[in-house]
Amino acid sequence: MSDQPTLLGREDVLERCRAQLDAGAGVLLYGPAGIGKSAVVEVLGAEAAAQGQLVLRSTPSAVEAGLPHLTLCDLFSGVLDADPPALPGHLRAALETALLRGAPLAGAATDQLAIRLGVLELLRGLALRGTVLLVLDDAHWIDPASAEVLAFAARRLGTLPVRMLVTERVEPGAEPLAIELLPPQLTEIPLDGLPETVLGELLRNRLDMPLTGDTLGRVRASSGGNPLYALELGRALRRRGEPVRPDEPLPVPDRLRPLLSARLAELPVEAMPALLLVAAAARPGRELLPTDDPGLAVGLATGVLGLSPGGELRFSHPLLGELVYADATPAQRQAAHTRLADLVPDPVERVRHRALATPGPDRALAEALAAAAEVALARGAPGTAAELCRLAAEHTPGVGDEEPAGPAGPRAGFGSADPGSGVEFGSGLESADPGSGSGPGFGTAMVSGAGSGTPGARSGAGPRAGGGSSTRPAADGPALVSHRLFAAARHAHAAGLPDQVRSACLAVIRGPDPADRVGARLLLARLPGQDPAEVKALLDAAALDADDDPRLTGWVLLARAYQAFHETGVRAGPPGLDRIEELARDAGDEELEVEAIATRLAHQLHRDPQGSLAVLERGCALAAGQPLTEASIFMRQIQAVALVRSGDVSGALGAHERLRADTERAGRTLDLCDLLFTATGLYERAGRCAEAHATGQYGGRLRAELESDRLGELLQRGAAELNGGTAERAFELLDAAAAAWARTDAVEWLAYALGLRGRAEWLLGRYEASARSQRRSRSLLHRQGYTDPAMFLIDADLAESLILTGATAEAAGLLGEARAEAARLGRDVVTLGLTRARILLEGVTGDPRAAADELRARMPAEHPYPLEVARALLTLAGLERRARRRAAARAALQEAAERYTLAGCAPYLRHAEAELARLDAPEGPLTDLELRIAELVRAGATNREIAGVLHLSVKAVEANLTRLFRRLGVRNRAELISRAPAG
Repeated sequence: MSDQPTLLGREDVLERCRAQLDAGAGVLLYGPAGIGKSAVVEVLGAEAAAQGQLVLRSTPSAVEAGLPHLTLCDLFSGVLDADPPALPGHLRAALETALLRGAPLAGAATDQLAIRLGVLELLRGLALRGTVLLVLDDAHWIDPASAEVLAFAARRLGTLPVRMLVTERVEPGAEPLAIELLPPQLTEIPLDGLPETVLGELLRNRLDMPLTGDTLGRVRASSGGNPLYALELGRALRRRGEPVRPDEPLPVPDRLRPLLSARLAELPVEAMPALLLVAAAARPGRELLPTDDPGLAVGLATGVLGLSPGGELRFSHPLLGELVYADATPAQRQAAHTRLADLVPDPVERVRHRALATPGPDRALAEALAAAAEVALARGAPGTAAELCRLAAEHTPGVGDEEPAGPAGPRAGFGSADPGSGVEFGSGLESADPGSGSGPGFGTAMVSGAGSGTPGARSGAGPRAGGGSSTRPAADGPALVSHRLFAAARHAHAAGLPDQVRSACLAVIRGPDPADRVGARLLLARLPGQDPAEVKALLDAAALDADDDPRLTGWVLLARAYQAFHETGVRAGPPGLDRIEELARDAGDEELEVEAIATRLAHQLHRDPQGSLAVLERGCALAAGQPLTEASIFMRQIQAVALVRSGDVSGALGAHERLRADTERAGRTLDLCDLLFTATGLYERAGRCAEAHATGQYGGRLRAELESDRLGELLQRGAAELNGGTAERAFELLDAAAAAWARTDAVEWLAYALGLRGRAEWLLGRYEASARSQRRSRSLLHRQGYTDPAMFLIDADLAESLILTGATAEAAGLLGEARAEAARLGRDVVTLGLTRARILLEGVTGDPRAAADELRARMPAEHPYPLEVARALLTLAGLERRARRRAAARAALQEAAERYTLAGCAPYLRHAEAELARLDAPEGPLTDLELRIAELVRAGATNREIAGVLHLSVKAVEANLTRLFRRLGVRNRAELISRAPAG
């Protein structure tokens, strides 16, 4: 298997190591076990070998640390077997003896100085032939005799091309000790944990196991970013075969235990209760334990415990807490939660701890948990509400269950005030339900190439248990368990916790309540990555459960409308919406009615933007009195989309930013994910590319946590790169997104990925590839009924790529269609783009001078979409260059660069700068070095390979290539290969 997955997130470290080694400095990589030091060394060693360097490597182990000169054997035995440099006889003899290649003279002691000088002279001789890289992995296990010899040589190598790359295991808070092994010129590079998104990608690539939601979050948090820990935890979860509940410890595999348990084994038994208390607490403040608690004192003194900047107690490594909790007995855990229920000040946390301390059914405790879930929702914590509803279901007595002998106590009583909390459970907070709503019918389409809205459609989550409340006190035991589990599923869905959604829904389907079963099946049907056949089976079963109930039938019909949308897009009206609205009104289900209106809007916005405004007004009025749900979020999102497509970008951004803030406060993570997709496009339309880049990256990270397939994540990250990253990286991400589509049925997402990939290809000068990508993107969108030219700005860009590749007739036909559709829908905001493409066509097929003059005359100083003016300036510069008016072309490019700088649009700024460099390319023949570099590029050599062949540094090769690009008027390697003269 490739090393690449292990090296995710280590690009900066690799570049820093390369730079230091190229400069002749030694490098010491250090960090805790499993952090990825060996993986970095493996890549650097392979690169050095590919450049022709002699790589000598030793990887000692703990059991071999006492064997003298073993590291020297690893490093030099192969050299002595091959073609070693000549050494003086006595030095070679001493070296042969140390490496056990020759027997010592009888009665003679080994000459230690001769061994040291022998290694030094051997390295000097090897360095005369070329660069030598000594790799010492796990230097903390090097035998002392070898360490002394290597330290002696390192101090005396001087300027010889002998590089040293050393790794050392160093626990947090300690200092590396292997510095003496390296030459005086050295760089110390600590390796930290990997970022959260990188760990998720690592687990997907290495384990083929897409962890999502809270399971992925717990693995990331418990591993502390350590890739070894994360992979081992992931493997343990895969063996387990089912998600870990929030109150269960992660399975800590045996391979990790020796790395962790030694620190705990040294502690006295008296320290364990305090450590278990910290492990069991959600937010363990210092006030949990008295200052004279012996366990606290020992934990802090040994470094097992520490204090966060906020004053919370925490383990020095989070996996220690998982280990402490996992190794405790059930009785010990219950005792810890009992004590925490008396210590924590928050009433929601108190009742949670009482639930974890109480085995078996307890009616009063179950009611208190259900009420606490409503409090959590009001606080904007649907994930917490989901856990509390699940605990409420587990403590709800079923048929034949016996209640505990005594009352559960004041904290467990439903409707009783929690002492000292100021919060009374059951006091009406259950009506404040900002986090339990179901989904809109269909998502909005993108408003710009950077993405906006929800690609694809969303179906309703299903009928709400208990008419909107998480509790149904009048129900019997099994039915009440079902209602509470369904409430847990809905809240988990809003929080973006698919594992909890799935487990709760499967339990509900086995329950007695048909309404809950319908809702559970509809929730399961909308989880990401579902097979279409499975979705159909779920909807068929839901229809049977709905029977003749008008409300339930309406929800099932809404889900079927979603399925129809998936197949046809908006080219046909969603089936049965009038019937769904009628059923909703008959049943008095305003939420279902709002869902149906949202579904209607998703279609009508594309077919009849003006007519959709009245429907939008009606839907918003109906949703105004309801809690924040996916449908009400969708209504407000549609408002922003309608505004931006009409050209009111400022109004759209204001409306959308208010909606995003409300959604974040409600803790609706899944909806936030979609809103971030919309926001990326809105910021790009507004010419605020730095914010588009940051928002897109954030949205991509969030999607990586929530979704098992990668299409959405890659698409959003690729869109971000087109705003603030590089065209090369954008192409990689979007190309991967297009490939990931094969594992989904999201045609609309594929269309966006292809369209954005086409933009990246255009920036890279690959016009034919750009035309292919964008042609397919536009075709897919039109097949889905998305013909609004203001939705995804692809028409003008595709036309320009077609023109530049000679497909002028196709470009003319496309522009005619787009202009007609823009006129029909009143999309004046896209006129500038279509105009610059039409004028380019005329300039290429006719008089470029006249075309340039016309475009300049038609170009406004300002535009609702600022980047459209900058893009038109790039087209103008091309026309001016065709007209041989270099000064005018330069002026257009300079103004475009200024506008892209103001917008913070890095990829297009680099494009404009590259075009300026081409325009100013100096004349004159190429030098011999430039010709040789061009030859090697034509042969497919990388910069590092070129550096090895020509004995240059990588930076020198990069500088020469930059000058070569400028001299030849090209922008990338592909153009250099096609235009560079042969040597």
